[in-house]
Amino acid sequence: MKLMTFAATALIFSLNVFSADYITGYLVDNGSGNFQVRGPKGVFDIEATEKIKSSLPSLANPTFVNQSNEKPYSYEFKGKVKGKKFVLEQTPTNIPGAQKLEGILRYNEGLDQYFIGNQIVEFGYTKIQHGYEFDEISKKSFIGKKVIVEGEIEGNLFIMQALTPSGLFSAASASNGKYDSLINQDPHKFIEKTVYQNEISKSQNTFRKTIYQKKGHSVKAGDSVFLVTLSGRQGDTFGSVNGHFVAGLGEVMDDLSLRAEVSNAYVVNGKDILSGNTSLTNYFSNLVQGQNNYRPTYTFIAYGIDKEKLKKFRDYLEPSHIEFRTQELDITLEFNCTTETAKGLSLAGIVGNHKRTLAQRVFDLNHLAFPLRAARIFGEAGEALATTANGDKEDFQPRPAFHSYIDSLTNKKVMEELGITRMDYIFYAQIPSKRPVGGAPSNYTFNLAVKHDSLFYKNLYEKYENNTNQADNLSPQELLEFLPILDKVQ
Repeated sequence: MKLMTFAATALIFSLNVFSADYITGYLVDNGSGNFQVRGPKGVFDIEATEKIKSSLPSLANPTFVNQSNEKPYSYEFKGKVKGKKFVLEQTPTNIPGAQKLEGILRYNEGLDQYFIGNQIVEFGYTKIQHGYEFDEISKKSFIGKKVIVEGEIEGNLFIMQALTPSGLFSAASASNGKYDSLINQDPHKFIEKTVYQNEISKSQNTFRKTIYQKKGHSVKAGDSVFLVTLSGRQGDTFGSVNGHFVAGLGEVMDDLSLRAEVSNAYVVNGKDILSGNTSLTNYFSNLVQGQNNYRPTYTFIAYGIDKEKLKKFRDYLEPSHIEFRTQELDITLEFNCTTETAKGLSLAGIVGNHKRTLAQRVFDLNHLAFPLRAARIFGEAGEALATTANGDKEDFQPRPAFHSYIDSLTNKKVMEELGITRMDYIFYAQIPSKRPVGGAPSNYTFNLAVKHDSLFYKNLYEKYENNTNQADNLSPQELLEFLPILDKVQ
């Protein structure tokens, strides 16, 4: 790979200002298959194909997951306004709120108020998970920093439901970072090994780095964006050791910011996360749903891939999202965030670098013996033996899958075939709070040479956190003292 080395006044606007083809608001079910958008631009009756309409009931009225503040989910709608109707062109994208604000967050101690420019802002709802939440430490960590916030206006207040560092998810030139020299020396080693060491993964050194730029090419408005992103392990539970893997798409806006989303396959959960397409701000930074409240994230972005390919990926995953939204499903080897994402990417012509022969798999320590035990890592002992014996961990485990796609996308032949013009890497640190800091996700399902693999931590989770015999569970304080063993994962 070739290496490359707002003022204080708030900018407040609805998210749909970039294009007349986007509006924001709530999705309202009027019964008999009729739906409306209600938002800052008014109320519109939705027209859509039957395929798109099949998604709307579970987005308007999710069966098992809802926001804990009892408000409906907010969405961005792509389509065309025709009088009092809105012709919807694709399934809606989940967002933190219908308004957006950018500027430096300030705190006035005398008034006990937060400001962005002259706009009074307040933090939105949060939720306790494993005894922790987006707390005062979290709030103070954003003071003095330029941020993009999304949420809702209530009276003279802007209620912030998501805060993301300005310029992090952008095509603009990146600021110099602490690890530039390390990345320049060997980007592949840094991305696939070095960044997972605790001194980086558990640090507050968020950064973005361009690792490839096609000669003579510069990113411009309208260019496509494709991304794969890996969430690390949490620091407060053994059950998150595998992390989370999703992919997404979008485009570059006139100001070089990214209008992008991820297709987030997610089972019923306590974080209010609704399976489906969700904006980057919502996915990473929502005060409740955001991955970075709980753990660090690692993201790889490629520019220039054909938009029709990416649309196929988006469309393919929707039936899986409907299933995730309407059923209480277990995460299994055959059905999880990684398997469903990989299937969608394959349809779009984007494949990983891990397809190998049976002989190669036989000699992989990660696939020796105990396939039944491996199945337990995803919740169902007795899962079909063929899945484990004949498949790669890259097919179903987040971190191996993430690197398989990076290896493929950085292959010169693949870059030419897909039309890739630039690649960025982003490390987004866990948002500070009282919650123990997470880090790297496991790279092993089970491995005879590695003690601290997924199975090892799954057993700890079952023993100390998820034991039906409560007398055998550790107390919260005892668990807190025992959790540092997670630091063995790097």
